[in-house]
Amino acid sequence: MKGSTESALSPISEKSRLVYLDNIKVALTLLVVAHHAGQAYGPTNDWPILSVERSSILGSFFDVNGAFLMGLFFLISAYFTPASVDRKGIGSFLKGRFLLLGIPFVFMLVVVFGPITYVVDKVDIGFWEYMFFVYIGQGDFEVGHLWFIALLLVFSVCYSIARFVSPLVNVRIKPIISLPGHFSLLIFSIILAFLNFIIRIWFPVGVWVDIFPFMPLEIGRFPQYACFFVIGIIAYRYNWLNTIPTMTGVIWFIIGVMAGIIHYTNTSLNLIPSVIIWPLLEAFIGVGLMTGLLVIGRDFWNKRGRLMTWLADNAFTVYLIHIFMVYLFQVTMEEIAMGPFLKFVIVSITGAILSFVISHFIRKMPLVNKIL
Repeated sequence: MKGSTESALSPISEKSRLVYLDNIKVALTLLVVAHHAGQAYGPTNDWPILSVERSSILGSFFDVNGAFLMGLFFLISAYFTPASVDRKGIGSFLKGRFLLLGIPFVFMLVVVFGPITYVVDKVDIGFWEYMFFVYIGQGDFEVGHLWFIALLLVFSVCYSIARFVSPLVNVRIKPIISLPGHFSLLIFSIILAFLNFIIRIWFPVGVWVDIFPFMPLEIGRFPQYACFFVIGIIAYRYNWLNTIPTMTGVIWFIIGVMAGIIHYTNTSLNLIPSVIIWPLLEAFIGVGLMTGLLVIGRDFWNKRGRLMTWLADNAFTVYLIHIFMVYLFQVTMEEIAMGPFLKFVIVSITGAILSFVISHFIRKMPLVNKIL
């Protein structure tokens, strides 16, 4: 988003000297594109187009992405939230959030997904009757990947309420642990694993529940999203991103990678039932990659050239539109004789390239360039 530090997908001001967060967000956005590109070719069934042949390794790819990808987006967004409220006040902060996130969300929800849902569902009533009395009137929305924006808005409102109600949230208080070291990261990982295990007794991964008509949520991953958002706020207040030692980040990155490798191996060989080991591995993947990517990015990727600047500027728009480019290439590749994994690679690359190119032109449109 233009000139905003308020979204996990928006480019960060150069004055912040946190260019690496922009770089990380570009990488995460590309992973989101790849994640959706793989849905047609992996062991999933909830996608408009499904390949006859499937690549089982993509299942583990989806799992590892789910362990940290969107959680890290929430953390980065939360990191800039306290400063934004400090600077603008609660009212202006929320106004900015609803302008920069809410308008694209509503536009995509109604203007884009509404007509698509009408065509796909093949309803036997008129378009406008469907839109006003069914899609909007009954709240029969198709949200898709926009759930992230909806939940980010909810988190922003919750934080604003906390700031308004409790003065303790407004000030810097002495933390229990001033800087996350190995022990605190270990404890956090175990707590997160426990929360994941408990909540998934009732809400397994892959089960989506409509919290609001406009916000479906995979409740089995909610502890990760909420915890990472809170960690982002705390990290800003106590300057964690600038003070975590390099070796701490490197070690935890290795831990995250090793946990991912163990999951890939266990999935292939079926050594231990995943319901037992996965919540623990998922927590270590999430915390390890989160810590490692932030620290390694800070120390080794805190600069960018013209290309990375352009990619960062377009990341949010790419998140909004990429699903259509991915689907276009999935349909195009459907009748081509080729292995599912190779199709996944091709669709990921071509879908990402086309999404960034189209985003570039969308952001040049009048009015749109004021928001995106």
